[in-house]
Amino acid sequence: MLERLLLSCERLGIKKFYVQTTDESSVKPSLGRFANHPDVLIVSSFDELGKGPIPVDPSSPCLRIRGNLVLSTRQLESIIDDAERRGGVVTATSVDPERGGTISIGVLGELMRDDSTGSASAGLSRLLPFALNGRPKDREEAELRLAKSLREDTRDSDAAMARYVDRNLSWRISRRLAATSISANQVTLANTAVGLLASALFASTSYWLKLLASILFLFSITVDGVDGELARLTMTESKFGGRLDVITDNIVHVTLFAGIFWGCYRTSGSDWYLWLLPISLGGLLSCGVATWRAFQVSGEKAEQWIKKIDRLSGRDFAYLLVVLALFNRLSYFAWGTAFGTYVFAFVVLWATYKRFGSIEADA
Repeated sequence: MLERLLLSCERLGIKKFYVQTTDESSVKPSLGRFANHPDVLIVSSFDELGKGPIPVDPSSPCLRIRGNLVLSTRQLESIIDDAERRGGVVTATSVDPERGGTISIGVLGELMRDDSTGSASAGLSRLLPFALNGRPKDREEAELRLAKSLREDTRDSDAAMARYVDRNLSWRISRRLAATSISANQVTLANTAVGLLASALFASTSYWLKLLASILFLFSITVDGVDGELARLTMTESKFGGRLDVITDNIVHVTLFAGIFWGCYRTSGSDWYLWLLPISLGGLLSCGVATWRAFQVSGEKAEQWIKKIDRLSGRDFAYLLVVLALFNRLSYFAWGTAFGTYVFAFVVLWATYKRFGSIEADA
């Protein structure tokens, strides 16, 4: 747990760590990969800071953690952001019954002088950490709260159905997988297999197989969030995992549309659906370019805009596919996708340039 706390802090850019203990030998094993880290120092008292062999500038920004806290990187980031807005010393208290943990943020000198709770960090109850205090149910409760907090990581960028349905299922799956040896990348590959199977079934002429395909694809959309959640829950995020997720998602999208168009062609016998396939692929490429351009916008004012693009380019259309398959009207989706993708790409590009102009202007 101590290693996890240090890792969360490191990912948020904290460079120097001091661990207070009177028994160094008992703490060392808990540090994990940080046991021999040159920037992790064990001290018997924080009064040692700034004295003798441990020179520390009292004006340095500091984060002080007390108690056996279980929290996500996102929770810690939210508390830090809140402290930056308020200024001074800000303290967040854990939500366990004993309030057994605190996170205080401020200038080191002020934290050393003021050992009180500082100003409370209000309005963050759903994000505050949980502290283990020796009760039998502590660990289970902490893990539950940590898994639930995963929904906050993507709340602002998830589309409506993803936010209110998919995430409410996926965090439960992620929580249980975290107790196994299954990795996030394995979940990605397994989910890709489900998506490819759905694509193949869409190419069928059978009503029931197409309906099954839509349900499988909807299931894969829900599971698609599990790999990222599992990686964050176990703190095993990696660039490779992120790229693997993006690449496999795009592969599934291409095969999905190909399967739907081919299925419509086989069912109707109309050559139009063979023409719609390359038209649709061109539309998907246009959407990719438009979305990439939107993500190149820099600056704080662009943050909300990027989240809107994330929401618009989400995969809530999986629910529409189930409805259309249920009424045997997948041809509507084929025609709508073929030309709707170009409309989406144009609107995103136009809105991006209207709001932010060129990349050079943002830079």
